[in-house]
Amino acid sequence: MFDVEYDEGENTYFDDLKGEMQKQAQLNRAEFEDQDDEARVQYEGFRPGMFVRIEIENVPCEFVQNIDPHYPIILGGLGNSEGNVGYVQMRLKKHRWYKKILKSRDPIIFSVGWRRFQTIPLYYIEDHNGRQRLLKYTPQHMHCGAAFWGKI
Repeated sequence: MFDVEYDEGENTYFDDLKGEMQKQAQLNRAEFEDQDDEARVQYEGFRPGMFVRIEIENVPCEFVQNIDPHYPIILGGLGNSEGNVGYVQMRLKKHRWYKKILKSRDPIIFSVGWRRFQTIPLYYIEDHNGRQRLLKYTPQHMHCGAAFWGKI
């Protein structure tokens, strides 16, 4: 009985937010429906489902000769803020199948998404009072923190 009353109660914050987004989407559709696609792209950007033509210059002739139209060409890029570097803090735990010891100040290769980069992490553990104590090695069967210089 409690669950029925609770579930059918007032709208939550997310329901209100979803309703506002739907109202804004309807308002945008009504405002831009009489304009052509070029003008809409200037204001809204490319909508999902639109075709985009990309022209690439200085393509090697081997690429053009050996292209197979049955396989797609995947293009990727980075946003403006994705090239920033700085100190990164993360929480990690050594996998039980990895037999070697992870030591502080030893180079390690991170594979994050489609990026790979090498960095030198410092492992630490946080005390109950918030102090971060440097560890020489990663602890067995416990999480610890790592700080390194890398892509933010």
